[in-house]
Amino acid sequence: MIALSLFLAIVLAFLVIRLLYWRMDLNKLTGTVSFSAPRAVEGSKLVLTTVLTNTMWLPMPWVAVKLKVSMHLIFADMENANVTDYFYRHDLYNMLMRQRITRRLSFVCGKRGYYHISHLDVTAFDILMESKNAAKIKCNARLTVYPSYLPVPEVDNICAQIYGHLRARNIIHPDPFSFRGIREYTPGDPLKAINFKASAKAQDLMVNLWEHMNARQVILLFNLQRHNRWHNEVLDEYAIKLVASLAQRLINDNIPVRFITNGQKEKTDDELPYAESTVITEGVGDIQLERILEALAHIDLAQTDVSPFSEILKSTAEDYKYELEYWLISTYHGQDLEEEYRKLAAQGVRTVWILPRSTGVRLSDDEITLSKEIREQVILL
Repeated sequence: MIALSLFLAIVLAFLVIRLLYWRMDLNKLTGTVSFSAPRAVEGSKLVLTTVLTNTMWLPMPWVAVKLKVSMHLIFADMENANVTDYFYRHDLYNMLMRQRITRRLSFVCGKRGYYHISHLDVTAFDILMESKNAAKIKCNARLTVYPSYLPVPEVDNICAQIYGHLRARNIIHPDPFSFRGIREYTPGDPLKAINFKASAKAQDLMVNLWEHMNARQVILLFNLQRHNRWHNEVLDEYAIKLVASLAQRLINDNIPVRFITNGQKEKTDDELPYAESTVITEGVGDIQLERILEALAHIDLAQTDVSPFSEILKSTAEDYKYELEYWLISTYHGQDLEEEYRKLAAQGVRTVWILPRSTGVRLSDDEITLSKEIREQVILL
């Protein structure tokens, strides 16, 4: 009789447990995912933190959590993980009632880009492993990885070529507000530079000296147009780093920078479609540099249907007639772009075309179809 009662009690207990877990509400299982910083640079080390909380008065001994992240975030701990086109992490939690579990994963930002974790896939089993419930826990972890900069000696060399090109083709005007000193008059000095008071004291002609202005404002024009759908992504990534490095150098020199690109941003489900081009108005300082780096980070090289840059160049030249410097970074060198560049240079404005070609699959000289006149003005990298 006692054995029968014990058996019935055990059966009843199993039925009650099964009923409790059958009615288990996964809405009371909460989770959050967060990056240790909202922004970083390629090569930076960050931490991804996952927090899972059981708010029920019921233990959850078998909770499987699946996390999907971009493969370009390189995690140190590869246990319970596999990498294909994404990084998939599978973790098993044993949660007591009213318990919170926090797990941290260190990773390296392997590539510039925009990374978003929208949800966790959760599967919970009952204590008998007989039934399971599945749910998605919404989260909103976002990370923007800025492109890294090129080595300083390489940037110095490129800037030297740019400034040499501009000096050769354009007159650099003196700044009348930056007085540097006085020296003796030499043939060729303008009459308006003569300092008559100093000349009277020295009893010889003396002229004023001014600092020279290398640039009043620079417009960085970044073209991601391609000759065909088969493109050199390594070269495109190099060009993005080049734009970031030039922007940093100009802004560090307190030169106002304006940025225009036809590179398409990555389209996500929770955001509206992007415009055909990105325009960042002129500015200086760290905030301006961050705006440019943010735009570069969001460029999706998989988007091949970009606007012809010749049209953007045409409208830019029409809108800004006053003296500027146009720095065009473009691996594309079609006839349409060459024609608009030629028209812009013919207006007497300062222009320079930088054409990267030596990273990845190198372009031969025969593949560069520019006319001889324009090709002599282009800086080939």
